[in-house]
Amino acid sequence: MHEYSLMENILEGVFRELASRGIEKPGAVQALHLTLGALEIHSRESFEQAFAVATRGTPLEGAALVLTVTPATLACAECGFNGPLAEGDADGHLPLPVAECPTCGAVTPVQGGRGVGPTELILNEA
Repeated sequence: MHEYSLMENILEGVFRELASRGIEKPGAVQALHLTLGALEIHSRESFEQAFAVATRGTPLEGAALVLTVTPATLACAECGFNGPLAEGDADGHLPLPVAECPTCGAVTPVQGGRGVGPTELILNEA
């Protein structure tokens, strides 16, 4: 259910922007490009399903969701490993998530992978 509430929060701002431009006709948007941190969602499929459900009857109905997921990273102080964290290796619910270093196994703070980045709307031509 996390994906649904996150999607509703994101779409609230998108719908506000569309309304301010007078864009209210269902299907008026071709695509929504969205950047999201990897720790924000548990399931890409659930997030995409939430988009499809939440956009029915709105200007985003039938629009493509183009999702760019920014990975979380590890910078291990023990061995010097610095790289992306494999999906699912950290609990995004924790305020300060940690994961085992893939090289030496040291418990290491997770960096990045949070937040909702820029969005871009591609409108259908009238």
